[in-house]
Amino acid sequence: MHTNLLQLCKSRDNILSGMAMNMMLKFEKYWGCEANQNFLLYMANVLNPRLKLKYVKFCFGELYDYDKAQLLTKKVKDNLVSLYEFYLKADEVVEDNRHTQDVDDAIDDIKVDVNTLARFKRHLQEEDNMENRNEVERYLIDGCEDPNNGKLDILCWWKIKASKYKILSKVAQHVLAIPISTMASESAFSTGGRILDQFRSSLSPATVQPLICCQNWLHHRPIPTDDGTLINDFETYENLEGCNFSYKLTHFIL
Repeated sequence: MHTNLLQLCKSRDNILSGMAMNMMLKFEKYWGCEANQNFLLYMANVLNPRLKLKYVKFCFGELYDYDKAQLLTKKVKDNLVSLYEFYLKADEVVEDNRHTQDVDDAIDDIKVDVNTLARFKRHLQEEDNMENRNEVERYLIDGCEDPNNGKLDILCWWKIKASKYKILSKVAQHVLAIPISTMASESAFSTGGRILDQFRSSLSPATVQPLICCQNWLHHRPIPTDDGTLINDFETYENLEGCNFSYKLTHFIL
């Protein structure tokens, strides 16, 4: 997108280049500064099994120098790992509460050493956690799906792989379900945005429509013409009118 906008900004079409410049301002606002970038969008690409981190790294390499591309790639991965660890801790809390409830329900019927069972349960959880900690690495190491497979249902793919990526599948389920807004880029094409503002936000449609029409007429550039062509056309019309007048006069006399 950044490359396409740069090319459109250099367009000889003033209207097209003007729109591209407005879009570039929006792009720089949200993506120009690293502090303003939403890395959740990058993680959504990483969680796409057709792209993963390799595609994000490739795009960074196309836009930035090697050092910055490597830094941004590492930051995307670190953000994904942090989000994964958050979900992992939340899952551990749920498992601990479930274990406590199970013990409370069975303690009245069976006399067992609760401390021993609790330690054994924790031991199993630690073993599972050691395996789960590698989910992100295992996912990134595994090969990508066919990038040209546009029919791949990503959420369905994660549902099938939930047994392999228990925690990471939950992360993907929540991240990929977030709707993305395109309002910032669409506003560059909006004529109404230049008519309605914070001081004129209650205009009726009957008033807005003439204002937009007048704006189009005022900004419309005149069609370039050749003076010589205009003179020739004028002489031709004069001759035609003269012939027509002579014909009518002769017809009237006869």
